[in-house]
Amino acid sequence: MPSWLLLFALALPAAAAPPEMERELAGVVDLFYDMQFDQARAASDALAALRPDHPAGPFYRSVSSYQRWIAEGMRSAATYRAFQADNDAAEHAARALMRSNPAEAHYYLGAALGFRARANAAQRNFLRALPDGASAIRHLKKALALDPALSDARLGMGMYHYFAARMPAAAKPFASLLIGESADRALGLAELWSVAKSTGIARMEARSILSVILSKDDEADWAGAEMLLAELSARYPHNPIYRLRRAYVAERRGDFDAAVALADPNGLWFESLHPTVRAPARAWALYRAAENRLLQDRPAETAGWLAALDTMPHPRGMKDWVLLRRANLLDAQGKVREADKLYERINDKTPATLAARFRAERYPAGPRDAAPFFTGY
Repeated sequence: MPSWLLLFALALPAAAAPPEMERELAGVVDLFYDMQFDQARAASDALAALRPDHPAGPFYRSVSSYQRWIAEGMRSAATYRAFQADNDAAEHAARALMRSNPAEAHYYLGAALGFRARANAAQRNFLRALPDGASAIRHLKKALALDPALSDARLGMGMYHYFAARMPAAAKPFASLLIGESADRALGLAELWSVAKSTGIARMEARSILSVILSKDDEADWAGAEMLLAELSARYPHNPIYRLRRAYVAERRGDFDAAVALADPNGLWFESLHPTVRAPARAWALYRAAENRLLQDRPAETAGWLAALDTMPHPRGMKDWVLLRRANLLDAQGKVREADKLYERINDKTPATLAARFRAERYPAGPRDAAPFFTGY
C-alpha cells in the first residue's frame, strides 16, 4: 500500500470539465470503472483527437496504461513507458491551459502528479513519490480556491483529510507542515459523501472510495459498504473488485453463504471479464469460497476449493493465506506435525500472526479471522 500521504491518489479521479465536456467524459470514466481497458484507451484517443489542446485525452490515456500495468502485475516495462509518456503529455497540456482556465489546469496538474506519485508508491519508491504527492494536493487546493464548485478536486481533498487522520500520530504534524492542511476524519467523510450525493461525474468515484473506507476495520460499516458495493457491482459488472469486495463484506458480517454465492467461483460471470483480470479474479473467488466454508467448519468443501486453486497461479498476496488454510485442514485431520510445517513457511505478517495463534490453539478452536480484501491487481 502507498504511504499515508499518497492514499488520496488511490482512486481514479473523475475529470474536471466545462459543461460541454461532461457527456464526453462520463462515457470514458464509466469504461475505466468497468475495467474495459481497450475500449477506455480507444475512447481516450478519440477525446484527445477531438480536443488536442486539452489535458483530458492524454490524462485518461495515461490512466488506461496505468490500470493495465497494475493488472499485469506491474511487470510490463512497455506498458509503464506508455503511462509515463501520456502522464508527461497531460502535465504539459495542463500547464499550457493555465492562462485560459487556471482552475481546470490546477486540477489536471494535481491529477497527473497524483498518478505519478501513485505509480512510484506502487513500486515502493516513496522518496520519489512524496514530492509529487505533496505537489498534487497543493494543486487541488488551488483549483478549489479558484472554483469552489469543482467537486472533482473536493473529492481529492476529502480523501486527504480522511486518510491523513488515519496515519500514525507522530506523522500528523509532518503532514500538516508539508501540505498545509490538518487531518480531519469527520471533514473528510463529509466531503466524500457530499460528492457521492452530487450529480457530477465524480459521484461514482466518491461512492467507490467510500465503499473501501466503510469496509475496513477503521469504520466497519458493513451495511453502508454493502449498499454502495451492490450499486457499483451492478453498474460495472466487468470490474471484479466490487463484486469480490462485496463477498468480503458479507463474510465480515458473518453471512458465509452469501459470501460464497457472491464469489461464485464456478459461475459464468468471469467470462465477460477482460483476460488480464479474469484469472486473478477467479483465484480470489476460489480463495474466498474456501475460507468461508472453513469458517463454517466444512473442511471437505474447503479442500475442494483449495484444490481448484492448484490449477492456476496465485495472485499477489494470496500465497501465505493458502498455506494457512491448508494447515488448518491438516489440523482438522489431526495431522499436527504436517500442519506445523506449513505454519512455519508463512512469512506475511497477518497470516503469520494467525499461524502462531493456531499453533497455540489448534484449528478449529483457533482464531476465526478472515483474510483482508485483496484484488490481485
